[in-house]
Amino acid sequence: MVSRLALAAAVLAIAGCRSTTSNVDIQDNSAFIPTVRIAVDFNERPGPPSHIHTSHAVELGVTGATGSDTMQVSAGQQPVVFGGETFATPQDLKAQFDFRFTEVAYRYRYVSQRRGIGFEALAGAAYARLGLRLTGATRIAAERLDGGGVVVGLGTMVRVWPSGSIQLRGSGFFSSTSEGVSNVGRYEISLEQALGRHAAIRAGYAGYDIRSQRENDGFSGSNRSPIRVRASGPTLGLMLMF
Repeated sequence: MVSRLALAAAVLAIAGCRSTTSNVDIQDNSAFIPTVRIAVDFNERPGPPSHIHTSHAVELGVTGATGSDTMQVSAGQQPVVFGGETFATPQDLKAQFDFRFTEVAYRYRYVSQRRGIGFEALAGAAYARLGLRLTGATRIAAERLDGGGVVVGLGTMVRVWPSGSIQLRGSGFFSSTSEGVSNVGRYEISLEQALGRHAAIRAGYAGYDIRSQRENDGFSGSNRSPIRVRASGPTLGLMLMF
């Protein structure tokens, strides 16, 4: 009797883990990613704030990306459930997205003045918003996903001349929501050039990996398609430092 109950429980657990929807998986590798950051140092130092230097600072960042893609859902796959609509298979779904990300973080940065090599670590709070629209053969659906949570990041930099540096940064955002923006990964490599004492311009390449867990979260009970949006491309940013 006990073994039969255990077998039944195992069958139910396996059935509950089976996916009933297809993932929404969107990728645009030609997105333009603008960025604005403002950093305020806690400690005074000689020299322009716009040159890389050792510091404790609060950093505010605003960035985002827009893009589009066409997603193919093949015959035999589960349907896509999104925005109150069910997109049956097979068909092509045209997707358009608009992503915005705002963060406030404490940043520690160490720079060797002799070697011109440095690293940084960040931790703080962030808010992410993703607008997504899917257009199928007979249906159109749209949603706006939100999420607030924590952000952490690591970076490194190399001074190439007194007012310029190459910088690499990666960060991760995590929230408790399974229906909104659950997590975001970001990477950026850029050349930063100071413009006077308190400003700098950045140009390079960046990318985002944005996810909403939905049905993939076994604790949520959601029956909606998990979402993954990847956006990458050239980035241009303005940095203000005080």
